[in-house]
Amino acid sequence: MFDRQEADKASAILRSVLDETKGMDRRVFLRRLGEAAAGSVLLSAFSAMLGARPAQAAAAVTTMGWGGSNDETQTRTIYGPFAEKSGIPVNIIPYNISKVLAMHQANAMEVDFICGGGLDTLRLVKDGLAEKIDWTKVDKSALTPNQLAYGDYAIGSNTTSYMMVYNKEKWPGDDHPKSWRDFWDVEKFPGARAMGRYTAYPVLEYALMADGVPADPAKMYPLDVDRAFRSLDRIKPHITVWWESGAQQQQLIENKEVDLLDMWNGRATVSIRDNGASYEMVWNEAAYQGEVEGWLVLAGAPNPEGAMTIMDWLGRAEPQAAYARAMYYGPTNLKAFDLLDEEFSKLMPSYPANTAVQMKIDFNWWYDNFDAVQKRFESWLLG
Repeated sequence: MFDRQEADKASAILRSVLDETKGMDRRVFLRRLGEAAAGSVLLSAFSAMLGARPAQAAAAVTTMGWGGSNDETQTRTIYGPFAEKSGIPVNIIPYNISKVLAMHQANAMEVDFICGGGLDTLRLVKDGLAEKIDWTKVDKSALTPNQLAYGDYAIGSNTTSYMMVYNKEKWPGDDHPKSWRDFWDVEKFPGARAMGRYTAYPVLEYALMADGVPADPAKMYPLDVDRAFRSLDRIKPHITVWWESGAQQQQLIENKEVDLLDMWNGRATVSIRDNGASYEMVWNEAAYQGEVEGWLVLAGAPNPEGAMTIMDWLGRAEPQAAYARAMYYGPTNLKAFDLLDEEFSKLMPSYPANTAVQMKIDFNWWYDNFDAVQKRFESWLLG
């Protein structure tokens, strides 16, 4: 059984690998992780990719993932040790929050636990889709207080930023795009552009910053939606691709299909730092999610016991630090930063120098306004 003693053992091995590979690149970390897995029954699933299954059959727990390297990394660093020791397989299906809402309404939930992306954790908790955490099964002492912003209904997972990325071969010197106003300036900075169509946020925030609104939540919210769409009208003819996934973002820069785009910081860092894409990230005016995202068990989960069991692992410092090392999204467990070296921490969205120049998204405003604004955004894209 994956009890607290076994979780502590897995954590100790992860701490050792993290300590040994401080200052080394992602590939070295993943290779050392695989070596540790090869010599340990407990961690043997670490070396498995998506679709790995433990030796013992048991009722699976199902979650949703963002595909590609993200799912593979979560399998290596989070789901692998849990599946191996507990005998509970972890199934990953494509992330689709609309599908989750439809399942809930039909009283036919097929997903056990989830890390809600962006606004989704807040919506799931506020709308009653999150099951209350059983603290007799989840060790609260392994968490840090900031992970409990949702009280008994979610555990903080990671931090993410949406940021501008530019082709540094096209703009090799200091005269490169540095703001959303520059992104909108197609005469000074001509080139193929891409933007995300997944949600209206933070595209509307980009548009307002491009139109002169300061990157300050106190001055940004409530959003002037009409002004944002007027600004978007100006850039729309120059967007050659509207991306729909993290994998597509990476493809766009690794294949040099566009010169400017917005990306999730983790995907951008993997492509640039590890895959050799000749692009640069701009932290200035990046849209920072803060600590809004969290792990939760869904109401009506088909395997609530298994889901609550894995919740005891998800928020711990060690798997969060390992995931950060592999995918560059910041941990929310503050103890995880003790396992990361200073230079690596500078790559995190939550690093103080980075947060100082970013614009923090107000998800409470989006909770109240998302449905209407998203509908308008989708109509605008088709118009």
